[in-house]
Amino acid sequence: MAKESNSFRFLLVASALASLVALSTQSCALREYETGLVCVCNAKYCDYLADPTPKEEYEFAVVSTSKAGLRFETLTGLFNLYKKYYIFDYDMDLGRVLPASTIGSVQIEIAREKRTQKIPDFSGSFQGAVSQILQQLPKALQEHIYKSFYSQQGIGLNLLRSATTSGVGVKSSQKTAPILGSWARGEQFAQTLLQDIEQGFNGWFDWNLVLDEEGSPNYAENYEDAPIIANLTSRLEFYRQPMFYSMGHFTKFLPKGSVRISAESTNPQVSTVAFLRPDQSVAVLVINSESAGIDLGLQDNLRGGVLFKLPPNSIHTILYK
Repeated sequence: MAKESNSFRFLLVASALASLVALSTQSCALREYETGLVCVCNAKYCDYLADPTPKEEYEFAVVSTSKAGLRFETLTGLFNLYKKYYIFDYDMDLGRVLPASTIGSVQIEIAREKRTQKIPDFSGSFQGAVSQILQQLPKALQEHIYKSFYSQQGIGLNLLRSATTSGVGVKSSQKTAPILGSWARGEQFAQTLLQDIEQGFNGWFDWNLVLDEEGSPNYAENYEDAPIIANLTSRLEFYRQPMFYSMGHFTKFLPKGSVRISAESTNPQVSTVAFLRPDQSVAVLVINSESAGIDLGLQDNLRGGVLFKLPPNSIHTILYK
């Protein structure tokens, strides 16, 4: 049984310790399944995010996705104000955001002068399987799917790969058929990308970007999951999986030519990687794999410091000049 929230909003709380400012964007239309949360897109509505990169020095923007229901929720603030910026989580049952208990802390130090590899192209496959699905959907849904992956309002993939056949996928015993709303797969996706970057990868390619509810079509019946799942029963909507947003935390905010810079973390449960982008802004990716919130102190050797409280099981991209 699915449960929907078509007016999902991010609560803004200002106090002596915290202040949040949201950016204008189109919010996710959440739907809850027993296996997790998806964002529903139809012919009339789909969520998109405008470029949140700050324009001024000492400003920052944080883009957040979480197991509980945040999807590219964005807030802004300033360095060196001695405030703690709270990223509140969302509760579907109560219909509001809630603070999370904190079990630990992490300090992340950014050093721009320590540079390593450049980011290559991020690409995905619109091969035969995807083409079969798109042909069965209304034009408006086809346009939303393409815009989701290959536009500035979407997640900004910069290469499209195509082929005339569908892939055989992985062994069926691995049971990778779609699980609607699986946070575990979304987080694993992000962790894998981050680890690939740490290993100095020089190219990244995602297999079928769109599949149906069964993980098909696939001639070998090795059904797979995908960032977007099309509902071919109704042909009226498709679902953005958590892995769509976890992918987007990399592809949308790390344009080609971004250079990896030093990001030292004091907590092994909090994964991080940082980049200097071509426009000379910084993108810091943070993954909190803990089931409780965590206090984060970010220190940049040019901009100074800022404090955050991150929700459990969440992914964040921090952007600043």
